[in-house]
This record gives sequence, C-alpha cells and structure tokens, in this order.
Amino acid sequence: MIKLKTLFKNANIVTPNILKHGNVIVENEFITDIVDNNILLDADEVIDCQGNYLCPGFVDIHNHGTVMGSFYTSNADEMEKASIFMAKHGTTAVLPTSLSSSYEDIMSFLKTIVNLKGKNKGSKILGAHIESNYFNPKFVGAQNPEFIYSPKEKEYMSFYDTGVVKRVDASPEIDGVLDMARNLSKRGVTMSIAHSGADYQDVLRAIDAGFTHITHIFNAISFLSNCYFYPKIGASEAALLQDEITVEAICDGKHIPPELIRLMHKVKGPEKIHAITDAIMAGAPGGHNKLWGCDILVEDGVGMLPDKSAFYGSVTTNDVELRVLVNKANLSLCEAVKMLTLTPAKVIGEKNIGAIAPGYYADINILDKDLNVIYTMINGKKFEI
Repeated sequence: MIKLKTLFKNANIVTPNILKHGNVIVENEFITDIVDNNILLDADEVIDCQGNYLCPGFVDIHNHGTVMGSFYTSNADEMEKASIFMAKHGTTAVLPTSLSSSYEDIMSFLKTIVNLKGKNKGSKILGAHIESNYFNPKFVGAQNPEFIYSPKEKEYMSFYDTGVVKRVDASPEIDGVLDMARNLSKRGVTMSIAHSGADYQDVLRAIDAGFTHITHIFNAISFLSNCYFYPKIGASEAALLQDEITVEAICDGKHIPPELIRLMHKVKGPEKIHAITDAIMAGAPGGHNKLWGCDILVEDGVGMLPDKSAFYGSVTTNDVELRVLVNKANLSLCEAVKMLTLTPAKVIGEKNIGAIAPGYYADINILDKDLNVIYTMINGKKFEI
C-alpha cells in the first residue's frame, strides 16, 4: 500500500489538555504523530487549521435515526443516508439502535448492519445496539408496549449470533434479564440498565450479573421517589453511586437540565459519563412529523409524543451537545470532547477510536472558535458529500 501522509498544522489540539499550535500527522487511516508546529515536515497534503480546534470525531453509541434516514431499518440506503447526515455534524462513528418491535424486524435490522458495516459512506457503523423488548412495562416511555416481554434465550442468542451486537439494554428487575446478562456479558456484550423501575438492590444484582452501564439516565428510568416520607433512590442514583456503572445522558439541554449534567460529571468524571443523542429523527423541523406511522411533535428543539406526556428520543446531534456541555453545563472543552469521543468508545469496548493520539484511527474534526464543525476526516479520508 502506498503511504499517503496528511499534515494538519497550526492546530489547537484537544487532548487531555489543549496543545496550542501543534501538528498532527496522518498516514493512510491512522494518526502517526503529534509534533511541535515549528518542526518542518513534508506531506502529500497540508491542512492549515489556522488556530482552530482539532479534536477526535464524535462517537454516538445510541442513535435511532435522522430526518434524512433511519438507523433502525432493514433498508441499507436509509441507514447510509442517516450515517451521512450524522457525519455532517462531526459524528465519525455510530452504533445504530433498535426500538421495541417484532423479532423479524430486529433480525432484518441486524442483517442490514452485517451487510453494510465497513462499506457505507458517512459515520462508520460500529455494530448494533438492541434497545428493545426486555423492559419494565411501566417505564416504556415512547417504546411500543405491544413488544414488551421477558427475554427468551433462543431469541436473544440468535441476535447475538449475527456477530454485530455490541450492546443490549434491559430492565434487570424483569424475569429472565439477569440470566440474559450473564450469558451476553461473558461474550463481550455491554449490558445497560434501561426503561427500568429498579431500586438500589436491583442495581446491585444487575452489576453482579454483568451490567456495566445505564441508558439515558433520568429519562424513562427510576429516580428519587417520595420526597416527603421515607425517600428511596432509584436506578439513576444507584448508577451514580456505584463505580462499576458508566452513565450516558442525552445532553441536548432539554432531556435533563445542564446543572444536573454538571452534577453527574462531578460525581462520575468524564471517564465514566458520556453524551448520546438517542436521536429518533435528528434534524427534524419544528411541528408534527411522521415516523414509522407515529406522530412526533418537535417543539423547543426536542421530540415528544403529541400529548406531551413523554419525550420521544431526541432530534439533536453531537455538535449541538458539545456546545451545551461547554456553554450551558460549564464543562471544559477537553472534558466535553472526551464525553463525546473516547468515553463512549470505551463503553462498548472499541479500541483505537476517540482520541488524537498515535495509533488511533484518523477520525478528526476541526472546530471553529464557536465549536461549529468545519472539517471532518473519517479513517484518514476527508468527509465530503
């Protein structure tokens, strides 16, 4: 293979600290070096960052789809359109996510990923996230209650056997879920507490069975109840308390207040908390929208059921979340970037993505002073559609 070298020069590089006026060297798919800006280097292509920020591409491990196309689909063209839309907003890697639905629909979704993974344009597809079916009926939120039931080993193992399942969400208090967690966690699947009414003891049992994560904390999941008489914590506070659990949050500034994001960050740190979009229709305009035959009301930059009884995923993108984390939750740029890159990658066991460092894939964003994405590279190639 002919080596092609790209030099990003005069960049403020977002690492654990801001490295001012540095150079990043990319050879083919990988970052090979970070050097001082004063060192003269030859390259096939030189990109002058003009003092803008250079950071890793965003990693979204919970995304159902966009206004341009769905990630939960059996249609490869739809999934590719979704990945292109997300790449336009700086997301260089994504974990397509299912919804509660029939066995046949979930299998079709998984087979589409098998056929498309590594071949699509836009955000690279890391595998599949199953957020479906094995939930507490009282906490389904916008999930379809018709398909909520206890796990069956034959069913979930057939999902696993497709070879693309990276993560499974479930309610640990539901019959059969702990056995499923034991089976799947030992095979490398990230098990996440979701749509759950679990109490503290349920969470401890979940950890013992192999759960290591919690899904969209404080949304469609139990938290502090009865503030007047014998208050009792739920799965959300238990996850913050237990070091074994990593936490994801929808950081659009709507699903949970920025002050709560800052508090959770203070408890967990950027190594244990990260942002996800939980996008159901990212980029959707305001007003009533149709998705899978359902009405979604988009209002104030967030999706919800038409009667406003529950949020319906989100319509946000990772670049919006970055600005919320920095400008509203008052986190440092380095910490906010880590919550959108390296931390989610590690949650699902991905290596060599999510950092600006030698040996990592050249998944790169250039951000202007207002934290808008102005350039994206995926696997060493400029993203442009």
